[in-house]
Amino acid sequence: MNPLVIFKDISTFFAMLKAILRREYKTPWQTLFWAVVCFFYFLAPIDFLPDVLPMLGIADDGAFIIFVLTLLHKDLVAFRQTQQDKENVIEAEVVETFDTKEKK
Repeated sequence: MNPLVIFKDISTFFAMLKAILRREYKTPWQTLFWAVVCFFYFLAPIDFLPDVLPMLGIADDGAFIIFVLTLLHKDLVAFRQTQQDKENVIEAEVVETFDTKEKK
């Protein structure tokens, strides 16, 4: 996976998680499950490889995050598209209507 895509997906991941928690965005339960697992794995003091091991402890966190982002990439792209669609909506209001027929 391209590093630029990974960084874009990371920022989208947190925005999507925030929107899900605010109930502004609905997502499949599998996506929500992996998002929550990834978030708690990153914060948990207990890892597969402890963080006190030089480089290896942090590498397993990074590898797991990249794995989850790969799983969620399709959903993250869909979330970005819905956010972009929201920004492109132009709201309008009908102020006055005109009749084309003359009134007698």
